[in-house]
Amino acid sequence: MTSFAMWRRARAFLTDQPFYWREAALCAPAMPLLLLAGVGTNRLAYAAVATGAAFSVGFGAARDLRGRRWGAMIAASAGITLAAFAGCVAGQWLPALIGLAALAAMACAVLALVDEDLWWISLQIVIALLVGGFYPGPPHAALLRAGAVLGGGAIQIAVVVVLARLAPHAAQRLPAKPPPTDTPRSLYVSHALRAGICVGASLWVAHRFGLANGYWAPMTAMLVLKPGLSETNTRGLARITGTIVGGAAATLFALAVGYGWPWLILGVGVCAAAAFALQKAHYGILTSAITATMVLLISLATAHDALRNAEHRLIATLLGGAMALIAARILPHHARAIGPSVDRVGEAAAGG
Repeated sequence: MTSFAMWRRARAFLTDQPFYWREAALCAPAMPLLLLAGVGTNRLAYAAVATGAAFSVGFGAARDLRGRRWGAMIAASAGITLAAFAGCVAGQWLPALIGLAALAAMACAVLALVDEDLWWISLQIVIALLVGGFYPGPPHAALLRAGAVLGGGAIQIAVVVVLARLAPHAAQRLPAKPPPTDTPRSLYVSHALRAGICVGASLWVAHRFGLANGYWAPMTAMLVLKPGLSETNTRGLARITGTIVGGAAATLFALAVGYGWPWLILGVGVCAAAAFALQKAHYGILTSAITATMVLLISLATAHDALRNAEHRLIATLLGGAMALIAARILPHHARAIGPSVDRVGEAAAGG
């Protein structure tokens, strides 16, 4: 195949991706507002936690909860607040955190086979639990973290609802995946067990090797693992590719602007808007936008660490992806037993 033909195929692939600019206009503004408030109050690290929560909750604007508009956002905000507190407290004792994370991952895996919206909410809870576990502390410290998460989620909901009243056409639910087909009971059991095993194992290995922001490993394992082995392989490759592209782009941008906070806040806003707009695009493209957002956000909070953040995210992604592939091979299932699958899932989350 000539280089021109490859370029045409790549261009056709990119132009075929759905782009929801109205959702980006609804959900992205809250993030730079929170970061600017953090700069103004000299509490940027606290604001970064709130911004991560706002990023997670914002994807719920494209969903509802059993017909209740904004229900998914509200449920996700409440869930990640409780999970952030529980993760922070449980993180003081690794076995407790691993056990709690494994149980949460098993529940999330079951819901993935039942209802897409309930699964999305549970996924945000699992991710918030994992992130909180890497910042262990006593109850009073956990309350501070949970307060930041609750504040970020609440501000995101308020901004989205206000803007939706001004532009009602932007507030419509995006197309959902086809409803799940009949699922054999054995798949519920095996998929839940695999999710619990690979999340718990990824979490232990990340702690064992002292990976900074190592929650990306169990998070990747949770996101990559699918009921079918071929689906897991495809998703793992897409996530690794997206992580490399997004991490490289964010690192180059941070280095080019000299880590100046106005530019980093602008970068977070642009990358978050891209993630919201591309939430139904191919998983690799979505992952690149999410990775760029999180690398810039963490770099803004920790200062001058974009390269290190991108490197650690890539290592953790490789680790989590490997765990998912190993777990998928323990109890493999064929895709035909599961029903159709579309790799357009927009399950981004804080830290995702």
